[in-house]
Amino acid sequence: MKQLSLVAGLATLLAGAPAAAHTINFDKVEVGYKRFEVDDKDLEPFGDLTGLNLALSKRFDNLYVEGRYYNVSDDLHISESDSSGLFPDQKFLNLDTEFEIQQYTVGAGYIHTLDETSIFDVSLHIGRVDLSVDSTLTFGYQDGSVSVMPSSASAEDDSTIYRLRGQYQTRVLENIELKAGLGYEKTTGDDGDSSPLFFVGAGYHFNSMFSVNTEYRNVDDYSTLDVNFRYSF
Repeated sequence: MKQLSLVAGLATLLAGAPAAAHTINFDKVEVGYKRFEVDDKDLEPFGDLTGLNLALSKRFDNLYVEGRYYNVSDDLHISESDSSGLFPDQKFLNLDTEFEIQQYTVGAGYIHTLDETSIFDVSLHIGRVDLSVDSTLTFGYQDGSVSVMPSSASAEDDSTIYRLRGQYQTRVLENIELKAGLGYEKTTGDDGDSSPLFFVGAGYHFNSMFSVNTEYRNVDDYSTLDVNFRYSF
């Protein structure tokens, strides 16, 4: 009987091992790369904005808190020369413009466990979005001299952002994590807007602590792609 009890206990332990390995962990820090694509005709001269992405979350029973930050930018260079001869003293002019977006949000969510490998959560987030455009105009002359002056096109704008999100996450094939979600995003200010959003993501876990994860997000007038390294604690 003791042998049977030992075998039964060992079988129970082995059966529980995969479940422990597949648990979705909300105690994590992420750092990585973000690509930001704007669907706006006024910004067509700019390419995709790229930069840094940071995230931190912590679970407390069925609740969790999360903070996120990113900074993306792109540079635009325009150079023209006076080939018409209308301005004999002027040889060329250069316009250098940097477009930068910063966003930080904090949020909290409720986790509903579906089974040992899958969860569904709903969360609410609030934060700030800062946009800035800085331009520099450079004139070059036939005598080799150069003058630099700030462009009057420089501007800044900021707004408050609210985001409601629901997502499904699951672990498959031991080391693969998948997720998908829907939500709604609202920004305030002069150019405030309200838009639905959806996202999908996947991650590969090297072990219980380290993984690499990617996420694609689409909102009405922009989309993002994240590639992050994650440390789970």
